[in-house]
Amino acid sequence: MTNQPTGEPDSDEWRGMTPRDRGLTVPMIDDVFELLADWRRRAIVLYFADTEASSATVETLATAVTQRGMGRDCLEVGSVSAVRTDLVEVHLPRLDEKGVLDFDRRSESVRYWGQPTVEKWAEHVDEVLR
Repeated sequence: MTNQPTGEPDSDEWRGMTPRDRGLTVPMIDDVFELLADWRRRAIVLYFADTEASSATVETLATAVTQRGMGRDCLEVGSVSAVRTDLVEVHLPRLDEKGVLDFDRRSESVRYWGQPTVEKWAEHVDEVLR
């Protein structure tokens, strides 16, 4: 994202900033449903909501998404390596594009700022599909 402070998220430079201040946007409801239509993207949002983590590596997310998929009997889970590729090539860039998180492809790191609307709907879908 552009024009972001360079310090750590807990620094004074970031403190008190809203997602919009950070260059993130609040997704429109149609975007929320489109994003959550894929189980991998739901799993990413739920990982951050459940762990209250603000950042993760792609490898950590790939493992968490694979485990969640296996626990849900998702037909298309595949290996951690296959999920990792899907995350890097498709799902993390899509979530970044819609302002749900920041994905740095070079460092393979993800920073999550919290999106209450997206989290709420992801949790709702998760409950319905149990």
